[in-house]
Amino acid sequence: MRNYVLFISLIFTVSFGWSQGLHTQGTQIVNSNGEEVLLRGYGPGGWQIMEGYMMQTSGFAGSQHEIKERLVDLMGETNTEVFFDKWRENHFTQRDVDSLAAWGFNSIRIPMHYNLFTLPIEEEAVPGENTWIETGFELIDDVLEWAAPHDIYVILDMHAAPGGQGAGSEINDYDPSKPSLWESQENRDKLVALWTRIADRYKDNEWIGGYDLINETHWDLPGNALLREVFEDITVGIRSVDPNHIIFIEGNSYANDHSGLTPPWDNNMVYSFHKYWSTNNPGDLDWILPLRTQYNVPLWMGESGENSNTWFTDAVSLFEDNNIGWAWWAVRKIGDIDSPYAIDINPGYQDILDFWQGNGAQPTATEAFDSMMELADNLLVENSRFRKDVPDALIRQVQTDETIPYHGTPSAIPGVIHMSDFDLGKNNFAYYDTVVADYNLSTGDFTAWNSGWSYRNDGVDIEKNNDNVNSNGYHVGFVNQGEWMKYTVNVNEAAVYKAKVRVASQQTGGEFFLSIDDQEVTATQVVNSTGGWTQFSTYEINDIILPAGEHALKLHINNDIAANYSSIEFETTGSIDALALTALNGKTGTDEKSLEITISESLLATSLNATEDQFFVLINGEERVVTSVTADPLRERLFILKLEDFFLLGDVITVSYTGTSIQSQSNKTLNTFTDLNINNIAPYRVVIPALIQVEDYDVMEGMGLEDTTDEGGGQNLGYTDPGDYADYSIFVPETGLYGIKFRVAGFNQGQIGLYTVGENDVETELIVVNTVVTNGWQIWETVSDNVFIEKGVHKLRMKILSGGFNFNWMEFDYPDSDGDGVLDGNDDCPNTPEGAIVDISGCEVFFLPADNYVISAFSETCRSQNNGSISLSAVANYTYTVSISGENYAAMEIFTDDINFENLSAGSYELCITLEEQPDYGQCFTVVVIEPDELNVNANRVANSSRINMTINGGDLYYISLNEETFITSESEVELVLSKGLNKLSIRTNKECQGVYEKTFVVNSAPIVYPNPVQNNTLFINIDLIETSAVPVEIFDVTGKLIASKIYYPTSNTLEVDVSSIANGFFVLKITTAEKTYNYKIIKQ
Repeated sequence: MRNYVLFISLIFTVSFGWSQGLHTQGTQIVNSNGEEVLLRGYGPGGWQIMEGYMMQTSGFAGSQHEIKERLVDLMGETNTEVFFDKWRENHFTQRDVDSLAAWGFNSIRIPMHYNLFTLPIEEEAVPGENTWIETGFELIDDVLEWAAPHDIYVILDMHAAPGGQGAGSEINDYDPSKPSLWESQENRDKLVALWTRIADRYKDNEWIGGYDLINETHWDLPGNALLREVFEDITVGIRSVDPNHIIFIEGNSYANDHSGLTPPWDNNMVYSFHKYWSTNNPGDLDWILPLRTQYNVPLWMGESGENSNTWFTDAVSLFEDNNIGWAWWAVRKIGDIDSPYAIDINPGYQDILDFWQGNGAQPTATEAFDSMMELADNLLVENSRFRKDVPDALIRQVQTDETIPYHGTPSAIPGVIHMSDFDLGKNNFAYYDTVVADYNLSTGDFTAWNSGWSYRNDGVDIEKNNDNVNSNGYHVGFVNQGEWMKYTVNVNEAAVYKAKVRVASQQTGGEFFLSIDDQEVTATQVVNSTGGWTQFSTYEINDIILPAGEHALKLHINNDIAANYSSIEFETTGSIDALALTALNGKTGTDEKSLEITISESLLATSLNATEDQFFVLINGEERVVTSVTADPLRERLFILKLEDFFLLGDVITVSYTGTSIQSQSNKTLNTFTDLNINNIAPYRVVIPALIQVEDYDVMEGMGLEDTTDEGGGQNLGYTDPGDYADYSIFVPETGLYGIKFRVAGFNQGQIGLYTVGENDVETELIVVNTVVTNGWQIWETVSDNVFIEKGVHKLRMKILSGGFNFNWMEFDYPDSDGDGVLDGNDDCPNTPEGAIVDISGCEVFFLPADNYVISAFSETCRSQNNGSISLSAVANYTYTVSISGENYAAMEIFTDDINFENLSAGSYELCITLEEQPDYGQCFTVVVIEPDELNVNANRVANSSRINMTINGGDLYYISLNEETFITSESEVELVLSKGLNKLSIRTNKECQGVYEKTFVVNSAPIVYPNPVQNNTLFINIDLIETSAVPVEIFDVTGKLIASKIYYPTSNTLEVDVSSIANGFFVLKITTAEKTYNYKIIKQ
């Protein structure tokens, strides 16, 4: 079809004839006025094509045709068709389109099933013809009519192509028993005809945003050649009737493999990709962005979703930061939390699911039909559960960090606040949770962001409950230390309040506290066991002072002991004037050397002057010095104790106050307190010196993780490129020089930089180290250097300056300030000159290098000859004393240049050398006089052969004689050929003391016949095989008559002759070899 491409490009000189129609302009999608349009869309997944996971049928009926077949079996074909009609009628309606417009979306991606527009090829009356069905076209017509008043574009997506475009049957209704799109030219022709028909129908509609030709192909198509061919054929069909609308092209491998699909073949084309379950870091689109730059075409992220609100916001931010439009999946699903509309599973449908899974009785046809029609009615907007947090995360939260009340207006105090109704907004702004998204394609592990899988799609874990006091049917659970939820509240008056918290727990010890505008208003509360996770009781907190007006209330979780929180009811209990001024809570500051103390009322800042000595701080039982006490300029209820030194996560911290100076703005004096527990929320830090596994980063950019085969296992960082980095939190207890080691592997020399990172991400270089070439991605070597680091808490950045290597760990040692190799803690001589040789205490010692001596050892000539020797020579001009000791031998000599020790037996000797002028000097060597090998010969005749093979060891030269013929060799493997008869072999070396090896071999000259007489019908003939290929054997009676003969081709030295057919008596056996004929008299008994 390549001959059509020129024609296609020419027709794009035609200008658009409508006011809003979209087309491409360089890397942008624009309307007819040239204004860029960033598509923000949603797809009504499950509308025209059901997918098993959305119907809760995965595992037993994943594809639509399988679901339909099961329904037909249950309730008949007519009822099934009625249900499907109702399903399509209710699933996506005008109210859905109105909702999308109200939420801020400007496009809809309609996933189409081809069989709503044309018959399958198997059902066509005439092969190759196309029967058109109006159902699908009418569904699109409706959406276009509903979308136009809202200026919403409609993008048509061929989600299920004729035959199916992928082996994953759920998403494209593929039936393995029939030919796929790629296995049938008829299916491909039908797809081209269908797109041509669609384009002809909508060619003049300005709200058609474009044609997404094939969704998520996933088929083995070498080079994607057939995929491109089909795309080009479809393009020709579309352009024959519609020169204006955009064509969207998805790659293979679920849309993301565009190999073979470039360069573009159309001037109004967009490349589309999909994104699920991977990280959303700034560089995570680097794989697709070059496609836009290289070919000057727009990109569109055509499908994403199936994750948490945090993931949604981060992904959309990533797309829009890169000027890429997007479409989300899906508007509604059954029994899920990550779509704007959720459909409850009605009891009858659950019965059907149970039956299909073998866990329940079969419903009657009437029961099944009524249940499915109820499920279809539940699709309507008015019957769906609206998840307002989902569209908010996709649209509003992308633009702002601001939070808004969940129900639109602040919760009133006095009144009831449901814990599940925390503000709408991002993690770290509306709430904080330790697990907020699923990144399984990047990490390999699935994580449930909402472990209760109810009510909302945020990271907060929410479950259903049956609490009958102040309950909305949900509670927050699965809590972890440091998590919190924020509620915008309107406090009626400044007063004292009681909080009645509905909690449930199987265990005692869960801790929480409340704050207003990030200032604690309660002490830390401890939850007792209520008898079960769903047995809620009321926990009361008295004497809470709340200011009037709109504020941010937070419920903070203070440890990892689980408890479930359903609601808080606030009641007014009295006047603020009647309460004493008390300390409520304390926590560690972000600088990791200060403590923040919160009191019950606003602080009089001037009353803090000169109060340092009125505080007593213990850390792990040891007193710490308070250097200053200051007010917090932004939080009126809080003051800060600055300490002289740092603390770490895990330290136990208490504060006592014994003074009378500190006052509130209402002139109350702060009550004294003893051992106020400080909530230690310091971040985890690696305390230097330590080994840091590179996978234990806080933040990583650009690299990838893989399993390592290095000692210790774990993972290593790979795919390193310049600019990639990873950050680690460290604490350095002492300023100084530290040893640093890097564990690396690879085929390229790289370069690593270490930096401390300050405010505004300013880097301060610590060291730059070159890596080494190890000639293997898992062949590891260690590179070492020294680095100077100042005392304190640091963000340590490991940055790749030159890449192409793998990185497993880095290790900091204790400092070695003088660089002599002895750590400061063990160094008795801390200022050793550079290059000096030191002992284990770090003190300089007299030293002679190992190459000052040349030592040679000579073995005995033969075993037990006692004629071995050792020679020793020295380079430096000293008078040396050498002692030598071995088994039954000892000597001591003085020498200056060289010396020899002779007549030594084989064995190990220790040579120790000393100098009279350097009494502390001594150096010893172990030297071995080798015992020579004995002559060792292994000579054997090769089976069925006249050859012998010999393995000889113990000498340098061998003298070999066979039948008085002698030759000399140094080889240890020798082969000889024997003669007939007696063969005499002798072997010796060039050393007479090793002796002579001798052996005799006999080659038979005549066959041996046995047994004779023959009694069991088998006669054996032993014959030498030298030059023997065929052996005729004949048997004659006493009259000379031949009664048996056979030619044998022996494979061994023994022939077996069957004489069972010969009568008993005397016979003559004739054997003919290549050399001679032999006759034997034999007896058969």
